[in-house]
Amino acid sequence: MMHKLISFKSSHLIFELFIEDRLNEFYASKVINIQSNTSFNLSHVISNHFKRILIIKDVPSYLNFKLQQPEGLHYKTIKQYNGYLLNLKDYQNSNAFILDNLNKRNRKNLNSKKERLFKNHNITSQFYYGAIDRDDYNSIFKIFYSLLKKRFIEKKMLNRYLTNWDDLQKSTYHKILSKKASLHVIYDELNPILITLNFHKGDVVFSHIQTYDVNYSKYNLGDISMINHIDWLINNNFTLFDLSMGKTYYKEKWSNYKYIFYYHIFYKRKSLLSKILVNIIALELKFIQFLRDKNIVGNFINFDKLLYKFKRKSAK
Repeated sequence: MMHKLISFKSSHLIFELFIEDRLNEFYASKVINIQSNTSFNLSHVISNHFKRILIIKDVPSYLNFKLQQPEGLHYKTIKQYNGYLLNLKDYQNSNAFILDNLNKRNRKNLNSKKERLFKNHNITSQFYYGAIDRDDYNSIFKIFYSLLKKRFIEKKMLNRYLTNWDDLQKSTYHKILSKKASLHVIYDELNPILITLNFHKGDVVFSHIQTYDVNYSKYNLGDISMINHIDWLINNNFTLFDLSMGKTYYKEKWSNYKYIFYYHIFYKRKSLLSKILVNIIALELKFIQFLRDKNIVGNFINFDKLLYKFKRKSAK
């Protein structure tokens, strides 16, 4: 793909915003949540130093960003994949949300799996938000890594988070203490069997990574986690639970709002070469999205599965 093969400068806005608490200087520091009509501010700015083209990826449509476009630059907006979120604004608890958004079959299956899980195991759960013992934190992250690695080996897919796990672990601890992040853990006895890492901004909680013990697959632990999340989010005055990109049955089932991710491609107005390259990149991105819409990319062609196979062969 041209925009990856050629070394244009690029960044992922949604990850920088929620995980790194910063925003490119092309956007005003005040960000408006269109769904709840609330706003939040970011104080950390990413400076721009690029020769020809800058690609800002993954700009979510449910947030309103005011552009501060400097002179001499133009930009193109390219529509890409869907994102998924839960809007909890009008709900008092998880029961009300489930009744309103899950069909009868899904509700029956959910209750059956939940009853079996709690009958067969000693299940407890905990949200770590604002406080966590450092030893407990390190222990949870060690198990988190192990469960995530095992899960993606089972799926035969590359997981990009595993390669930078130490950095993620180091940076997240203080974010939990300052309520910029949270960990949700479901335990069987004292053993974590599902772990979710979330990041927080304003009244939005961004679900970054979730994994579970594959030995409990028959219980659909993700659904149990979602029930816990909905009640906790409502009780803590959060409005949106963002499940981000990546079409899955789980996200389709639980989300009650789909949004769109856009790419913003900035380029120098007076550069003819930049204009030509941007138009080529735009056509390429639109074509890739067309293939996604037809379930060719992401289904028939899955790049993470291909990369997993390639790395396995390279390691032999």
